Amino acid sequence: MNVITSRQNPLVQHVSRLLAQAKYRRETGEFAAEGTKLLLDAAEAGVEITSVIAPESSAAELPDTLPVTVVSDRLFETLSTQRTPQGAIFSARIPHIPAGDGGKIALDGVQDAGNVGTVIRTAAALGLGEVLLVGGCADPFGYKAVRASMGGVFRVSVRRCTPEELRDAADGLPLLAAEPRADARDIRTIEGGFLPVIGSEGQGISKSVADKTDGAFTIPMSGTTESLNAAAAAAIVIWEISRRR
Repeated sequence: MNVITSRQNPLVQHVSRLLAQAKYRRETGEFAAEGTKLLLDAAEAGVEITSVIAPESSAAELPDTLPVTVVSDRLFETLSTQRTPQGAIFSARIPHIPAGDGGKIALDGVQDAGNVGTVIRTAAALGLGEVLLVGGCADPFGYKAVRASMGGVFRVSVRRCTPEELRDAADGLPLLAAEPRADARDIRTIEGGFLPVIGSEGQGISKSVADKTDGAFTIPMSGTTESLNAAAAAAIVIWEISRRR
């Protein structure tokens, strides 16, 4: 068995760039992530796996149907994104999943990859049809977002769009911002469907998106808590959308 030991290996360099660079992911149409469970989830969901890098000590545990390249344990540790390496690093084609009919949610300028991934995970779990990303949202196919999505990014449609495209994506439904402004309504009192927009915790909804909205809503909270982070707010909103179906 040929065991790769050098970081100069072309495949190792390719996967390293996929892990590190959003621009390279966009150029190649591929992403990379770490974890045996994520790898098997991606394969089960029908995602095209282009390569698998596994350490010599555990490579034999992977299915022989996967395109496994074996590297030394030491090299794998230098590639790993985790303090405790997770068994395999893989690259795959970025999936293009058609939007479902379970409703939509939009994120505006949510830069934390963990929050973006968590929202995608919640959307997949509760059967949402699409997650829309506007402005400077974190790359949903960066390894942190993929990990936080727990495989959700392989099963739910995720699409970037401009504020103008967001307006069109509402498909005639009200486009409502999660903002505590004067015209904001308690989410529990809103009748019918709507497309909610969640902004970043620090900046809220951008002006370019706010100008496209039809109004605003709030999540009622007790006590002195002023706000929720984007992932927590989105989870409540997604639950409300799924409950109405």
